[in-house]
Amino acid sequence: MKLIIGCPIYKRDWIIPVWVAAIERQSFPLNNMGFVFVASESDVKTVSMLNKWKNAHTEIPVFDIVFKDDIPHHEHGQNSRQWTMSKYHHMTSLRNCLLENVRKYNPDFFFSLDSDVILQNRSTIELLISHIKDGADAVNPLMFMTPFGINFPSVMSWISEPGKKAQREKDYPIGNYFRSDIIMAAKMMSKPVYKNVDYVFHSQGEDLGWSGNAYQKGYRNLYSASYIYAPHIMHEEMLVSYLNNGDPRETELLANPLKI
Repeated sequence: MKLIIGCPIYKRDWIIPVWVAAIERQSFPLNNMGFVFVASESDVKTVSMLNKWKNAHTEIPVFDIVFKDDIPHHEHGQNSRQWTMSKYHHMTSLRNCLLENVRKYNPDFFFSLDSDVILQNRSTIELLISHIKDGADAVNPLMFMTPFGINFPSVMSWISEPGKKAQREKDYPIGNYFRSDIIMAAKMMSKPVYKNVDYVFHSQGEDLGWSGNAYQKGYRNLYSASYIYAPHIMHEEMLVSYLNNGDPRETELLANPLKI
């Protein structure tokens, strides 16, 4: 198996059609992709939509929905994306459950792709894999971690010791391919990385815990392919705006590619 794409998923029926349509349009063929999700049996709509899509694409070699209801799943609406320490603990556990199940299939690459990140650039998967082949341990496209503005890109830097406190710098070379201490939200991982690096709780989010653990295990070639933009659609109202008007942040980036 060449590639597995996966994520924990909960109450995302509102965006699944757009998310999977973007994957269908990728230059990387569906018959070389597998999918693994960690879901809740109570989330009937999301699970039903995923299964319907699977049934329409019999060329997909692996499609696995793992139910994990002993850990709380959290829905994020327009005004409810508030992270707490307990939610970070839950997400750490859910993502490690995902990794455990991905490892069973032994793909060449694992793409941890959150279900609210849209692969707008049709070459996203192909380009990210090319960077892994060139020596990156893991690489992400550019996203933003807030609903509006370009002040919070999907990279961060350790203030001192890796794995401890982190912050965003003001001089990331956005628009370029660059090494980053921390990458988040969508990460293409090499086989050694997804096999050996678990998520670890971190008070600023499980992506920081994962990036710190990667460093501790000797995987220090984390990169941002920030010339590839992937809209992060964080709630249903934002999706309506995106479908009607596109992403205003993409326009701003094109006008000011290094404006962060």
